[in-house]
Amino acid sequence: DALPISFLTSQEQLRDYKMKILFLPIFAIFLLSAFDPADSSAYYDKILSHSRIRARKEGPNVCALQQVMGTKKKYFSTCRNWYQGTICGKKATVLYECCPGYQRLNSLPGCPAVAPIDHVYGTLGIVGATVTQDYSDKSQLRPEIEGQGSFTFFAPSNEAWDLLDPEVRAGLLSNVNIELLNALHYHMVGKRMLTKDLKNGLTLTSMYNDLSLLINHYPNGIVTVNCARIIHGNQIATNGVVHVIDRVVTAVGTTIQDYIESEDELSSLRAAAITSDVLDTLGKPGHYTLFAPTNDAFEKLPRGVLERMTLFRS
Repeated sequence: DALPISFLTSQEQLRDYKMKILFLPIFAIFLLSAFDPADSSAYYDKILSHSRIRARKEGPNVCALQQVMGTKKKYFSTCRNWYQGTICGKKATVLYECCPGYQRLNSLPGCPAVAPIDHVYGTLGIVGATVTQDYSDKSQLRPEIEGQGSFTFFAPSNEAWDLLDPEVRAGLLSNVNIELLNALHYHMVGKRMLTKDLKNGLTLTSMYNDLSLLINHYPNGIVTVNCARIIHGNQIATNGVVHVIDRVVTAVGTTIQDYIESEDELSSLRAAAITSDVLDTLGKPGHYTLFAPTNDAFEKLPRGVLERMTLFRS
């Protein structure tokens, strides 16, 4: 028997409707990828602009930062961090400091004076990376970064050096003309690279044995070099630029397994990964992305779930 025309029409309309529903998200993704003007080079500048807006009542050229409570770590914050009052889930307080490139002047409000432009060595002092500056002296790097050339220096903050393993740090200082000099050269690139030039996925050639530095520039404005985060970027020097980072750069040679085993905040994940035999897999060659729940995240699970996860193998 033939179906009524009205039934066929309604079926065709339903099919067309489903096709439209399927097409819309695909088209939206295409639009975002094809026409979104905010490429990765603009993300850091965006959070810096937001930091200025949040601090506008403090005077000209003042930026608002967040400092993790109980530490000296401070960052230009993302919108989410700002409104949640946290950094990586940890409570943070608000600080007001001069934006990069500016400084205070006598008793005038805000930061009305343009910071002096010096060579890279002098700029390390301007941004407060005095330990890196001192190590540049000790290793005989100073004449190089005071002289002609064009350099990008990813300079560890004073606190970053304190976070370095004491034995590793002692080893660098026991052989300043080779080991320490090599370590500092590994933080340098032989041309000026502002944050707008540090595009996500970019690989830079360092000044130590041409070893690579991997750049990540995330949509939330965070920029990292080999996982060290830029906390004060774009301090222009006469012969380059200085970016202060929150840890000492090391080669990206560890596996996800190594990272899980070394992080105290991932001990619950580590236990579950060992039980399920996943941890060994994450130490093998391959490419993996792991969304790693912290201990705090595991504690929010219903009672008994974590115990069952670590008792029974998959």
